[in-house]
Amino acid sequence: MTKIANEAKALIFMTARDCEMYVRQSLASLSRQTLDDLHVLFIDDCSKDDTGIIAAALLGDLFPGRHTFIRNDAQFGKSRNVWEHLRPRTDMAEFIAVLDGDDQLIMPTILERMSRSYASGQDVVWTNFITDGGGLGGNGALDPNLSPRRQGWKTSHFFSFRASLLDNVPEGYFQDNDGHWFMAACDIALALPILDQTRRYEFIPVNAHCYTASNPYSHHNLDPQSRGLNSTSQQRSAQDAFSKPPLPLTRPAQSTAPRVAAPAFTSNRPSDVVSAAVAVGSADAWQATASEILVAGYPTLLDAQCAAGRDPLTPIQIWALRRAAFGRTDRPNILHIGAPRSALALASLISGQDAGLNCLCITPEQVGDLEARFITSGLMEGISIIETEAANVSFEDVSAIFPDTRQIGEEVKFDLVVVDLQNTSYPAESALLALPALASNLAPTGFSLCLFAQDRATEALAAQRWASVSAGLKFSLDAIGGSGLMVVGGR
Repeated sequence: MTKIANEAKALIFMTARDCEMYVRQSLASLSRQTLDDLHVLFIDDCSKDDTGIIAAALLGDLFPGRHTFIRNDAQFGKSRNVWEHLRPRTDMAEFIAVLDGDDQLIMPTILERMSRSYASGQDVVWTNFITDGGGLGGNGALDPNLSPRRQGWKTSHFFSFRASLLDNVPEGYFQDNDGHWFMAACDIALALPILDQTRRYEFIPVNAHCYTASNPYSHHNLDPQSRGLNSTSQQRSAQDAFSKPPLPLTRPAQSTAPRVAAPAFTSNRPSDVVSAAVAVGSADAWQATASEILVAGYPTLLDAQCAAGRDPLTPIQIWALRRAAFGRTDRPNILHIGAPRSALALASLISGQDAGLNCLCITPEQVGDLEARFITSGLMEGISIIETEAANVSFEDVSAIFPDTRQIGEEVKFDLVVVDLQNTSYPAESALLALPALASNLAPTGFSLCLFAQDRATEALAAQRWASVSAGLKFSLDAIGGSGLMVVGGR
């Protein structure tokens, strides 16, 4: 292949292995980009299925004359593919963007938007992402005054960088501490030495990328010891990547503040966000809009989502909790029971506010786990973790365990109670005990109780049972961002 310097604005680096179920949608999403000045470098990494056959045919149809297709006879892994196939082609484009063969772009103007950033002098540009299960990614802006290696992993999808920066990365940065090619955490191994060299980066706070977390061949789905989207091998490889010495900084920041694109909820809404709303449908558009507003108003929310664990709350669910917390008072007292995901979201929402969050746990293990997540996310302000015992509580014909609330004291009243039992060890019946067990601690002037049971049928049953024995309460199913049960009392 004859290389022509800067023959395209963007070189899209795609690697794929055994993802025949997803590669059609992935390439189709790329073909909808409004930036035509791109070239696709597609690597079939020795797939055992028809990934390569499907991709080769689609590339010819969708990107005639604008693609390079390579099939490896042996599995390389993304890091070796970067070294063997991407690095020799850095002079083909101004910037490189990384899109895996099982993922999709959901904002058709994002490459065009990134191209404007590179024209203005940026060296690394990235966005946030959602998962195919509705989860929200934890990406965010980096402080140019600190080494990127000290700020955690905030630049995963959709990641792009000025192509010439890759020329300066030694081969060893794509290998672990034993000298083997990274086979996991390859995105981190690529991003860190790129970020080392420059402080001219920009985070665009939109969800432009859909990460297919449900792919059964993904590392985190093959490892029962995975933590969220990270398998044990990814964690080990990430440690090796972060431990490497930073490359010399050659392009310092043009300003002292992190560059973050303006959130798209003002009257000056960029055209790419409007296009995204059309492209992904009204439901996803509302999620994207809520995400942009929340990230702008609550920067620590990204840190909270990073430590939230499996199935983090969606932006619309967090928006509903925000409204429930501050809808009646600007100084809410909040009680949380259950899954860490909602506790972390609440901690972010009250950060810097004159509000309190009390988290009730029934085992030392729950206390330790929750405290570690708060520390990891940097969210300890206004938080009280209370260890109590599991009590056997009865309500009508239902008997199950629930935290013993007697340690709180009846004089303590809460404006908002969140009971989140999804993905917890609580039995399903525990959800039916939330309102009767906490009735004496609900603010008489007005309160909201948000219940996430393990399934909708249990939430509907709770509403029916509680309505039959209470007066003056209002019950709304699916009112917490399209999920859960909302109970409202008082004025």
